[in-house]
Amino acid sequence: MPEWLPVALILLACPVGMCLMMWLMGRYSRQNQPKDRTATSTGLNAKEAEAARLRAEIDQLKAARREPHEPDGRPQREP
Repeated sequence: MPEWLPVALILLACPVGMCLMMWLMGRYSRQNQPKDRTATSTGLNAKEAEAARLRAEIDQLKAARREPHEPDGRPQREP
């Protein structure tokens, strides 16, 4: 047996093992994908609603910051 054969097998073990893991993970992920698309679109709608709520809250905070305040932090009252 040539001296380089064990070294070659050791060097090939990592790429072969990586390819095997990638193949198995791809196969596993295809099996576990949701069958209907409504579940993913509902999640997207929930994220969009949350983003809109956060934008509105940011706008409120910016508006409150623009209003003049007393030194103690209370809003000034117009006479």
